[in-house]
Amino acid sequence: MSNKKGESDQSIQADEPSWRFAKLHSPPAASINRSEQESDVIDKASFFKKAERLSEGQPKEGDAEEEANLWSPKTVRTVPAFYPLEKSSRFIEDDHLAVASRLSECLRVLSVHATYNDEIATASLVTGENVEMHLSLWRTSGVDGSKYPAGIVVELQRRKGDSIVFHRYSRYILDAAMGEFDASEFQKATGGDVAHMYTKKAERMLKMQTGKTAANEEESAIIAVEIAHGLLMKDRMDARQLGLESLCLLTDPTKTGITTALIASHVVLLGTAQGASSTTDDSVIFDESPFQEIRETILSLVQLRRIGDETELSDGEDEMGSEDDDFEGKHSQEREHMSLLHNLALAVLANALEVVENIDSRDSEPETTDTKPRARVDSSDITSAFMNEGKEITSKEILSTLISELGKAAKTPHNATLSAKCLSSLMGASDDARRRAKELGAKNVVSTALDVGVRTHAKLETECNKVVKVLTQERIEEENQQQDEEN
Repeated sequence: MSNKKGESDQSIQADEPSWRFAKLHSPPAASINRSEQESDVIDKASFFKKAERLSEGQPKEGDAEEEANLWSPKTVRTVPAFYPLEKSSRFIEDDHLAVASRLSECLRVLSVHATYNDEIATASLVTGENVEMHLSLWRTSGVDGSKYPAGIVVELQRRKGDSIVFHRYSRYILDAAMGEFDASEFQKATGGDVAHMYTKKAERMLKMQTGKTAANEEESAIIAVEIAHGLLMKDRMDARQLGLESLCLLTDPTKTGITTALIASHVVLLGTAQGASSTTDDSVIFDESPFQEIRETILSLVQLRRIGDETELSDGEDEMGSEDDDFEGKHSQEREHMSLLHNLALAVLANALEVVENIDSRDSEPETTDTKPRARVDSSDITSAFMNEGKEITSKEILSTLISELGKAAKTPHNATLSAKCLSSLMGASDDARRRAKELGAKNVVSTALDVGVRTHAKLETECNKVVKVLTQERIEEENQQQDEEN
């Protein structure tokens, strides 16, 4: 028994420590070759070359690719199991980056303000008609039993706004996702306006009207303006919005005719209908206090973002919001509503200024009337009176307000587009407005806004080019005048 125990003890061997060695080498100073030493020398020529390129406004080497792809989704989510897709959706067997590129270009051509989310492949869209949409990219798995094979689903949802306008935009957006949207053909056929075809139909209907005299047309226009005033003066949000939308239609000659548009434009700019009619005698006295209130309301919304004696909505409150949590929801709704009214007021002002500037060059027969409507006051006098009287009402210069609004093109391109439209009309009708805008630094602001329009908003690009053309025309006139004086 003892022998077995001795044998077992001998079979068990003690653990011996294992030794490991690590040798540390310090790199000798002489190991650095000459090429590495030369790489530490600053290349002054290339440095100043890059600086000159940036100072001239040329993008960096990597910026061109980033600007070309406004929307580059990193990941695309799969369609959830019990998620019902909207009818306004399309399945595409293509790469998600190619689909996103086509969509971003289409949104630029349609002048839709898009806020992209590359993390989850979505985009929040707002049209010039204040229709809010949500665009999503989904990935299909393509497994057995699924509805779609492997590919991308583009889904467009309407969140707020006119459903008819939404469907007009959705057709073009979904066609672009499929690769069936031709931007150049769209610009050629519609001029960048989605509602171009429907506007032409409205003009043809106006031409078909018979038996309408100028006096009847002017009377109907004044009644319509008074109805819009009644809506605008109410304290309900929906009534105010409806009143401004009515004024947008009344100041658009393609939708109501030249006579109605001219009278409504005089009311918006001058606060009176006298001088706009071709048949009504100026000696006729009627109450024009509603017209004065319309002009004051439009100016107040454009320059002060308020109606009457309401609290002014500053830019800081509009961006940061209220600090009081108890009233945050209410204030948020009020800010959203006031931003909408501000946009509509800019649209009314832009229409009115365009009518006054181009009344002599428009077609004289959008509707059948006995006499051609013509303003009795020159467009230059109207714009000068509007700027001077507007400053007395709000204590702010309208040109300064419009240029400031144009400077926010990256954040609110729709408002910037309307501001550029107002500026081009004012400067086109008044030499004083052109000189004053130049003093206020309009050239630099327009240049920045033009860059935003080229990248993201086609209508903003068009209106900014008009402003640049007017400013350039002024410079050419000044040079010709100097040459004449020297000769």
